[in-house]
Amino acid sequence: MNGIADLVPLAELLALVAGGRFAATEAAARIMEQGEGTFLLARDDLHIAARHELVRTGVIDATGRPNLDRASELVSVCQVLAKIATPVASPLHEPRMVLSAPPGTIHLSDFERLDGLVLDVIRRATSSLVIGGPYWNDAGFERLNDVLIPAVSLRNVDVSLFLNPLEGGYQETLENRVAELQRAGPIRVRWFVGPRPTMLHAKFVIRDGEHGYLGTANLTSWGMAGHIEAGVELMPGQCRRFVGFLAQLEGTNLFADRPL
Repeated sequence: MNGIADLVPLAELLALVAGGRFAATEAAARIMEQGEGTFLLARDDLHIAARHELVRTGVIDATGRPNLDRASELVSVCQVLAKIATPVASPLHEPRMVLSAPPGTIHLSDFERLDGLVLDVIRRATSSLVIGGPYWNDAGFERLNDVLIPAVSLRNVDVSLFLNPLEGGYQETLENRVAELQRAGPIRVRWFVGPRPTMLHAKFVIRDGEHGYLGTANLTSWGMAGHIEAGVELMPGQCRRFVGFLAQLEGTNLFADRPL
């Protein structure tokens, strides 16, 4: 069973969902009495992330029923946090959209550049990186490695790569690049092994479970700065939900340590 400290992030997430720390205390009390009830029926990212964390920390079970002891601990944590003064939160901002376009066509500001967000997410990682996509190339790895290798070798960031097996020489190239990264530090590699024609098609980079990129662009040189592509900056609730989604997929044996 997780400890009480593990409930602090959940209590803060409830505060975001409920509209403040005092409201989070009331919400936790309702969850203790009713379980999931109607409180988490909304399907936005924050509510989905909150339900995932409630199950993960043992406050409710997978069917939505409460664990009274664990739920009581959550109420206590929420009550303590409600007594702590916090700065006024800044208004929620719309997630940033990032873009790429063929060279020589249109000008994109640094804030709009897709490759800028991807590399910045990796550069700012302090504890974990979850990176995935269906296609890769040497030139793309050259760009990624400038920020990825320091994350692994200097900051000891835990990196998980989610990959599709490729055909022919592309697979050899990919495996050589992965081996290069693994020489820099421990890299967890998960290969998609689901039945054809299904595949891992999402392209994503998530750092520390709280900030990331999700979009159309493969993490190749063409995807990041050559094709017409679009993506969005992921907020904390979205990141937690997506990482949880990957864990759920791993639980169905769609990923393995080695390609088939």
